[in-house]
Amino acid sequence: MDTNDRQAITGLFEKLAQVARQAPDRDAEAERFIGESIARQPGAPYYMAQTVVVQEHALNAAQSRIEELEAELADARTSPQGGGFLSGLFGGGTAPRRPARGPQPMPQGAPGGFLAGAGQTAMGVAGGMLLANALAGMFGGEAEAAEAPAEAESDLGDAGFEDDSDW
Repeated sequence: MDTNDRQAITGLFEKLAQVARQAPDRDAEAERFIGESIARQPGAPYYMAQTVVVQEHALNAAQSRIEELEAELADARTSPQGGGFLSGLFGGGTAPRRPARGPQPMPQGAPGGFLAGAGQTAMGVAGGMLLANALAGMFGGEAEAAEAPAEAESDLGDAGFEDDSDW
């Protein structure tokens, strides 16, 4: 574990302590169930902490991007919109666009450290959730194959296709 790893974990637990001070009483049944689940999977808190750190980073990056887009929108609304249809081709009519900042880089830990595996853990969790949602969507609803209406079948004969019985 390096300094970045320690800072990420410390920050997470400081936020959890703040939530604990401000939150109402916990649901005893849910807390017991979570404890039993952790007893069956003792490594779960480690992977959950990694996932939370990565998700927090992603939320911060998304918030920064939203703020950029809002600023661009505000600039576009206050910029002069002069010029005609072809003015953009000749350099007129629009304000220069600011380059968009890309996603913020994820803090990296030492090889094999806490943050080094955080991205993989988060991708595994997210990938598992996407797969579960896709499977639920495929198998959750009733899949019924309907026969083509007789009207549609008769329209095929009028479509100009020749009889393909020679095939």
